Amino acid sequence: MADRQGFEVAVVDNRLPDERGFQLISKVQKPGVYTVALLRDEDTMDRIVGIELGADYYMRSPVNPRELVARVKQILRRRDAQGGDDAPSRLYVGDLEIDPDLVEVKKGGEPVKLSPREFKLLHTLAKSPGRVFPRGSLLRQVWGEDEYIDERTVNVYVQRLRTKLGDNTDKPKLIETVRGFGYRLVRPPGS
Repeated sequence: MADRQGFEVAVVDNRLPDERGFQLISKVQKPGVYTVALLRDEDTMDRIVGIELGADYYMRSPVNPRELVARVKQILRRRDAQGGDDAPSRLYVGDLEIDPDLVEVKKGGEPVKLSPREFKLLHTLAKSPGRVFPRGSLLRQVWGEDEYIDERTVNVYVQRLRTKLGDNTDKPKLIETVRGFGYRLVRPPGS
């Protein structure tokens, strides 16, 4: 169904009768699609696995249906508010091309599949190459003020971005860790 029909928000229950809900997260991930994971308890391992697979938001289950609808509306409002940016849309950093209008990333001309949070994190870093972003600043810009997310979440997402961008080799990093401060996107020499 996810392949045949377009959608903007996927609500995935972690505990489904036939398979774990987290297995569905990677199946429904597409640019521009946000994922709300429903967790039965405060299992830290489940949250970590959900983050690594690309879940954007969490709610404790059983969830009040009105609260779930309010959360989905909030997600859609934030997404719509971000679309009003008058800055030049397409960004280039080395062989990286980021198109926020199409929610697409290409590296060396090849498409890179990112979750909505990964895309937003990369886009935030790419708007100011070389600038060091503290983790707290990235949390506010990418996750928003209304959510409590641990700063280590940024570390997980940066690691996922590095993997997807082929940035885990011995060569100089595209996304650089600035110890004690945060992260920056490094502009390759000559770009």
